[in-house]
Amino acid sequence: MNKKNQNKKEKINPDSKNISNLEIAGLISRLYAFMIDLGLIFIIIYTFGPISGNKLFHEDAATQDILVLFGYFVIPTIIWGRTPGKWVAGIIVVMKDGTPAGPASIPREMVGKFVSYISFGVGILWIILDKENQGWHDKIAGTYVVRCDQKSRLPFFLNFLKSKKK
Repeated sequence: MNKKNQNKKEKINPDSKNISNLEIAGLISRLYAFMIDLGLIFIIIYTFGPISGNKLFHEDAATQDILVLFGYFVIPTIIWGRTPGKWVAGIIVVMKDGTPAGPASIPREMVGKFVSYISFGVGILWIILDKENQGWHDKIAGTYVVRCDQKSRLPFFLNFLKSKKK
């Protein structure tokens, strides 16, 4: 194999179980995914807020708020390796060998995100400094955020819709 082919990174197909060459997602695509997720969270707040008597994300509703955030960020990431924002951005959370991050690693990643946020965002900004674009939460969980193959986005969305019908 020549040097040109060695440096070429492949985009991941999340349905593949044998991935050896990962294209690591950069800060911009990760930020894009997060902004989409925040927008969707705001839609949830403004849709269900009035139904709950405007108690969603209110000082008296900490448990309810944690459940909403858990349901939005943790559950989809455990099941599909990505949130809706990551799906739109074309990125997915995987382990170092390219296998999907599962139930054991995602809670560690969420704890790592908490640590990253309470350190005034230093753990998130670490993505810029790290050669593998890992934040502290990625390092704690042993996960990587990588680019997905474009055609893998539609099956993810269809699977997402199928799971909602069950």
